[in-house]
Amino acid sequence: MFFIFLVCNLIIVPLCQYSYGNLWEYREGMVLGVHIPATCIQHPRVRELCEKHRKSWTLFHRINLAASFLICFVCFLDYMAFLIVWMVWLLEYVCGLEYLIIIPHRRMYRLKLENGWMDERSRKIVRVDTAVSAASSRLALDWKWHLPILVLTAATVYFVDAAERKFQVAAPEAWPFWLLYGTGVGLCLLFLAMHVGVERRPNRVYSEDSQINLAANQLMKRSWTEGLVYASWVNGVSWIFMAIAYYRYGPDLPGAVYAIYTGLIFLAAAALLLPLGLSVGKRREVLEADTSACYIDDDEYWKKGWYNNPGDRHLLVQDRFNSMNMSMNYGRPAAKVITGVLAAVILGGMIWTAVLLSDFVNVEVVFTQEGDTFTFEAAGYDCSFGRDEIQSVELLDSMPEEHFTRTNGGSTEEYQVGHFRGKETGRCMMFLYTGCEPILEIRLDDMTVFVNSRQEETTLSWYGELAGQEAGE
Repeated sequence: MFFIFLVCNLIIVPLCQYSYGNLWEYREGMVLGVHIPATCIQHPRVRELCEKHRKSWTLFHRINLAASFLICFVCFLDYMAFLIVWMVWLLEYVCGLEYLIIIPHRRMYRLKLENGWMDERSRKIVRVDTAVSAASSRLALDWKWHLPILVLTAATVYFVDAAERKFQVAAPEAWPFWLLYGTGVGLCLLFLAMHVGVERRPNRVYSEDSQINLAANQLMKRSWTEGLVYASWVNGVSWIFMAIAYYRYGPDLPGAVYAIYTGLIFLAAAALLLPLGLSVGKRREVLEADTSACYIDDDEYWKKGWYNNPGDRHLLVQDRFNSMNMSMNYGRPAAKVITGVLAAVILGGMIWTAVLLSDFVNVEVVFTQEGDTFTFEAAGYDCSFGRDEIQSVELLDSMPEEHFTRTNGGSTEEYQVGHFRGKETGRCMMFLYTGCEPILEIRLDDMTVFVNSRQEETTLSWYGELAGQEAGE
């Protein structure tokens, strides 16, 4: 887990720094995302804003790169504390990114208004290159390339369902795999929807030269649609691989399966980003070589730091601050609804995670008895069974010498709680404090339960109640 988070952090921070960096440079008639005349780039206030943004941007990413590296070592001290610290850091980083992009942009826009650096002709004109419009169908990859992998990914429902019946997988063990199934299919659908959105996006006029416009629009649409198709296929293959492994091994999957699956997920992200990254440099070369460039001053719709144009029927537009990215048009009600839903989902996920992690802060194994029904509870997990379900109850000096795989639960150096699978024992649940003996082994009709207490006397008392005799006899 340490290496997974470490690699993710060391990829995320430099990638964001590169993707949104260099806004202080004058490109495509803009600086800090605002159109100004080229003759104004040496204005003292402009140079001051750009230099301040450059220093803040560089310092912010250096600090966060170091922080993201150091935070990963917290997992060796306490895993739950690490997750909380990591989520707080990620929230700080995302908010910091938005601040450092939007605030300098707003300041530059105000400076533009104060100095009257407006071109009324370019604000009102709508440019259309008919030659590019006629070639629109050839600019992007066909969306139908998504369909084969979408169908194959959805069809793996057979493997998931068959694995549950084959290995008698209970619902608490099965839901993580159904979640992965939904994620695999959902991502394929998302990539397909984004592909259609990119295809329908209006072509942009950069120059009086139609060949320049054709090349720039083709680079953008081709790179996006190719990246989305590649990512969709690799994502689908990653889940298909996981589904087949689940059908073969059941919930007790070898570590190599998770390693390969994780590697394929990273590969899917690279398959999406690599074509986009390569296209940025090529597009810049094409535009910088143009001697008849023309830019539309639409800063009024970006003045808040995001796109808001009720007159534009398109939901997705090219992002002002990162040409590799797409931005939603908040002049459309659908954009606000989507953002609200996503915010609610993210907030709900964070609250759910916080509640879940709070159960693991101070784990306490609780035993209750109501008549002939016994229940063990700890960290949000519970196991209830009747006396007639008990096949045997034994006191062990240590756990059986076999490999156990956690299928749904929590494990630290202090405890093991939740659902597990043993090579020989099979399906089982654990409510164990590490290093505490003896251990109570309760064999039921459909699984085995391992439980103990920090106090030996408490474990012996449980044994007496479950075995129907007084402890110590």
